[in-house]
Amino acid sequence: MIPEQYRKAVTFSYDDGNTQDIHLIELFNQYHVKCTFNLNSGLHHADTWFYKNMPVKRLNLEESADLYKNHEIAVHGTYHRNMTELDSESLHEEIFSDRDRLSEIFHKMPVGMAYPYGCYNQTVISMLQEAGIRYGRTVKANHSFRPQKNLLAFEPTCHHDDENLFQLADQFLKSASDEIQIFYIWGHSYEFDGNQNWDRIEKFLDKIAGKSDIFYGTNSEILL
Repeated sequence: MIPEQYRKAVTFSYDDGNTQDIHLIELFNQYHVKCTFNLNSGLHHADTWFYKNMPVKRLNLEESADLYKNHEIAVHGTYHRNMTELDSESLHEEIFSDRDRLSEIFHKMPVGMAYPYGCYNQTVISMLQEAGIRYGRTVKANHSFRPQKNLLAFEPTCHHDDENLFQLADQFLKSASDEIQIFYIWGHSYEFDGNQNWDRIEKFLDKIAGKSDIFYGTNSEILL
């Protein structure tokens, strides 16, 4: 929950647990902001895939507890499968197995979720509720800072590559609303390498961080 003295909050959400998280976390820690990292516990760190002809590798989660210690860990599906296409048994494995394995590695039970590919339906939501997952992030940008009632279909403000990112930042910083304002940014850390735009997130952090009237928290610290 946002401390009562704040009316504004900023949070980040990054998926998949790639090696680029190392540098991203260095930046987040440098600027004293918080992120929720959504991880797949069943995918092997030796596996590689390509983004814009660039090889992408996963972190060894077993060795990553210290890396993520200042941030939140959330469920992202054991094998990153489209949950709307799965039978009940496979869906249970994607949610419950990922939750339990991440809990073992990071010594805290996850309460959040980012939907793989942004796909979800009521069946998925119902099983999330059975698993004690209290919020689920979609990929649909709403370009808004307003609190949302349906946390299991939560829409982020925008992706970090959204063309409106800096315009939204200026709007957020100037806002004097009495209502809580939440700026929620998401993405994948490997995109910064693939798009050669690490300067974009550094510029954004330099603009948004360090404000005395803004609370910087993980997704659960702000949404729950």
